[in-house]
Amino acid sequence: MKVQVEALDSVRKKVEVLLPEETITEIRESIYDEVRKSAKIKGFRQGKIPRPIITQYYKEYIEEETRKRMLQNTMFDALKEARVEPIMEPVADFLEGDKHGYTLECEILPEIELPEYKGIEIEAEAINISDEDVEQRIDSMRNFHASFEAKASDSTAQKGDFIVIKYQGYLNGEPLKQIAADGYPLELGNAMLMPQFEEGVIGMKENEERDVEVTFPDDYPDKDIASRKILFKVTIKEIKQKMLPEVNDDFARDMSFENLEVMRKGVKEELIKEKEGFRKRELTQKAFDVLLKDRDVPVPKRFLEKRVYGMIEEAQSRYQSGKFSVEEMKALTEKMHGDFEKRAEERIKVEIILARIAEKEGIKADDKDVEERLKTIAQDANKTYNEVKGIYEQYGLIAGLRDSIVEEKAIDYVLANAVIKDAAKDAVEEKE
Repeated sequence: MKVQVEALDSVRKKVEVLLPEETITEIRESIYDEVRKSAKIKGFRQGKIPRPIITQYYKEYIEEETRKRMLQNTMFDALKEARVEPIMEPVADFLEGDKHGYTLECEILPEIELPEYKGIEIEAEAINISDEDVEQRIDSMRNFHASFEAKASDSTAQKGDFIVIKYQGYLNGEPLKQIAADGYPLELGNAMLMPQFEEGVIGMKENEERDVEVTFPDDYPDKDIASRKILFKVTIKEIKQKMLPEVNDDFARDMSFENLEVMRKGVKEELIKEKEGFRKRELTQKAFDVLLKDRDVPVPKRFLEKRVYGMIEEAQSRYQSGKFSVEEMKALTEKMHGDFEKRAEERIKVEIILARIAEKEGIKADDKDVEERLKTIAQDANKTYNEVKGIYEQYGLIAGLRDSIVEEKAIDYVLANAVIKDAAKDAVEEKE
């Protein structure tokens, strides 16, 4: 096998692979033998069909399979010999004429001049958790674990109550099929209701009926009723009041803490951990902005397109495609392509910089790192380690996982060597 490499530009290399005649013959003969044993042609016994007949009937298949196996049998070794590491599947083109072999157009990570990545200055607010923050979280926990009890029959619906209503909407005296329900649950005062509707319902008693007029906003998704005044005939079927648990040792134990004091400490630790996560994401994005500032990083085109279409497919999976016509879906896809392309390009540039930083600093992901990550994924997915490992190995995802770990380590390296300033403190000093 003879391998030659040609640089097409900063992100593409062309690898020409020439194979000896005997290699091609060996591949073709193995395919011929397979076909001869299994082929069924009328007038001939299976396994005894003459070669010219097999060649005549299966010529296209044999040629196609020969090319396929040429790649399967030699591409990995050819790329290794050429010292080319494609970032996605190469485009193969088979040679014609006297030459036996193929060319591979490979997109690669470009060689770039790294920005200064040690000692970069980033601003972010320090993590401060107050007693008030802790009490607010505990209050949220109380609300989440609240119970609802029926109010007295002569009681009226008030903010904080949980109600079940029957309603029918009318436009110009005609009932609207899409605005009707027999038992719709609501929590008054949760900011999910339109103010006009909530104000009209507050003060009603159980089994009372009332007319409530609501003017729908101009940007309401249902264009048939946007900007229209709708009359609701509302009947309250149930009124329940929210009963919050008392904050004491019993409540703490229900929340899996030893006592109230331990719960407050635990809640504070949880809040610190959450803010650390938010802060790291903020620092990471600001570090990316610094690394990319005034930096020209070439991006492989096919790799970019693949990333963009992956983002589009993910976005489309959240849509109910049946709601859109073919033309609407096409226009939506084009808009998403434009919106996602810049984001994808910026992200790929960051990945290239981080990959080169990792390379320069000798940052790697060993088998233990991969094992630990798979264990974490398994735990989060409520699966066994072997199940998750099997899936990643079956679908060839280990290499991508390893790259992700290396990237995270590179980010941690940049942040560990950054000069991080307290944004809130600097803002106070500027004001003074």
